Amino acid sequence: MAVWIQAQQLQGEALHQMQALYGQHFPIEVRHYLSQWIESQAWDSIDLDNPQENIKATQLLEGLVQELQKKAEHQVGEDGFLLKIKLGHYATQLQNTYDRCPMELVRCIRHILYNEQRLVREANNGTSPAGSLADAMSQKHLQINQTFEELRLVTQDTENELKKLQQTQEYFIIQYQESLRIQGEALRRGQGKQPPQVLKTQTKFAATVRLLVGGKLNVHMNPPQVKATIISEQQAKSLLKNENTRNDYSGEILNNCCVMEYHQATGTLSAHFRNMSLKRIKRSDRRGAESVTEEKFTILFESQFSVGGNELVFQVKTLSLPVVVIVHGSQDNNATATVLWDNAFAEPGRVPFAVPDKVLWPQLCEALNMKFKAEVQSNRGLTKENLVFLAQKLFNSSSSHLEDYNSMSVSWSQFNRENLPGRNYTFWQWFDGVMEVLKKHLKPHWNDGAILGFVNKQQAHDLLINKPDGTFLLRFSDSEIGGITIAWKFDSQERMFWNLMPFTTRDFSIRSLADRLGDLNYLIYVFPDRPKDEVYSKYYTPVPCEPATAKAVDGYVKPQIKQVVPEFVSASADSAGGSATYMDQAPSPAVCPQAHYNMYPQNPDPVLDTDGDFDLDDTMDVARRVEELLGRPMDSQWIPHAQSGVTLVDVLIP
Repeated sequence: MAVWIQAQQLQGEALHQMQALYGQHFPIEVRHYLSQWIESQAWDSIDLDNPQENIKATQLLEGLVQELQKKAEHQVGEDGFLLKIKLGHYATQLQNTYDRCPMELVRCIRHILYNEQRLVREANNGTSPAGSLADAMSQKHLQINQTFEELRLVTQDTENELKKLQQTQEYFIIQYQESLRIQGEALRRGQGKQPPQVLKTQTKFAATVRLLVGGKLNVHMNPPQVKATIISEQQAKSLLKNENTRNDYSGEILNNCCVMEYHQATGTLSAHFRNMSLKRIKRSDRRGAESVTEEKFTILFESQFSVGGNELVFQVKTLSLPVVVIVHGSQDNNATATVLWDNAFAEPGRVPFAVPDKVLWPQLCEALNMKFKAEVQSNRGLTKENLVFLAQKLFNSSSSHLEDYNSMSVSWSQFNRENLPGRNYTFWQWFDGVMEVLKKHLKPHWNDGAILGFVNKQQAHDLLINKPDGTFLLRFSDSEIGGITIAWKFDSQERMFWNLMPFTTRDFSIRSLADRLGDLNYLIYVFPDRPKDEVYSKYYTPVPCEPATAKAVDGYVKPQIKQVVPEFVSASADSAGGSATYMDQAPSPAVCPQAHYNMYPQNPDPVLDTDGDFDLDDTMDVARRVEELLGRPMDSQWIPHAQSGVTLVDVLIP
């Protein structure tokens, strides 16, 4: 006999328990009118913990809804009309309730059928007093389970709504980022090309300005002329106050007039200054310790156009971003500092060209990181450890926690006016030197993570102390602007840690970092434990494998440039009995047999120009450099590399 037929014969407490199984989650009317269909389905064959069974559960839900709709359509007469509406309502209700979670429908019906069978079985077998107590407890459990079931359905709906909100939020973020990108592109198109913010006299530069009227009002039929002049910060302030500053300029710009051109495809009216040159500059009186590279100017672009047959004439003008004027390349470093501070910390709507004298350290960190990545053209920016090192250098502090510096302020004087303690350079000059050497010679090694860089001498020793002999790291020099030094561990009677005299851009112009490291065979592992050749071999200069008797066409033998550390060469030569030393046994990066020699390509003489003529300026630079090196006190911690960079070993091939 069908379970539902027997369940309808229950009486008393058992009947109440059976009725409690039903509710909004599954109406008893559905059980009554679809009893045969419900009991014929394989509800127990579905694994509720297997997500792949969700398809079967969905099919059962669709079948249940279809059966209800069929039952509703077959109802006729006055009594059938109300039942038809009710069954149709139940079909819609069940569809909406379990559409996103059909497994819950399976769980619900399995629970109902199980308890119906239990109640029918207990009624047929009779109940004892102990059984009555058990039935009462079962009723409580049933009510609790029923409540949990209803809560489950409610929370399921909430979870679905939460997922919708998360998807909406993700979509908003994507759209917002796209909007920012489009706004940025539109802003760049609207601004035109700014003149360089570090402007050197007697040097050509370009700029572009647009008339926002564009092709409207037929202005392009008689294109206006634009004039560019350079004015000081004070003149820019007066200009914005509508004070009379006509013909009050701070310098002379050549090729400073340009007629606007109309671009029909884009509908823009613009003037392209391609060959402007600042012939001379007139500086104002400086205040206190202010240097010439702290003085700001701006390029003023002026024009006028008319509409309505010259009935209306409009005077238009705009200012460029602030520029710093220099007369020699040696001023570029400090001028860039002024521009960076202005670009990073200028506030919207400011009076030209006011900037705060102090900023918080986190603000400066963000500006330095952006400048570093843009200048070096690398995605590897400054890490938390790098910023801690910079904070220690700037504030002369020993704290290794970045949070300790978050509330500290940095003044412009600290940034690029006052020298660092015990040094003859400012914080910015040191940082700019790091960017310069990375950009010109070491960018691939920085991107590879082969340069640790921002560590001091003591930190380098602490990192190397537990490493095997031959482990080395590269760090930026504290004593040499734009210098990078090699620190390595090699335990000897003299010392355990060795620091090579820093290399600079001039040194790397002669021989690359990779080739220099390849020459030093006793350097084996890049910190922490990467084999040197694995990291640097792809950057070694290829060695032509020629016979030992090969000679140049003109009869001369080519010399070989090789990095040598005298202390280690002596140690190798003085080894007892000529036995192999640690340095002799170290692997060499040579890519051809030992019988062949590295013929390094000839470099042009730096004292001669490209035509081979004598160049006085370069000669004086070399002389000053030699004088500086000869007069520099030798730090006992540095190991000099022979002849300030490399040893020229003339290899005579028999």
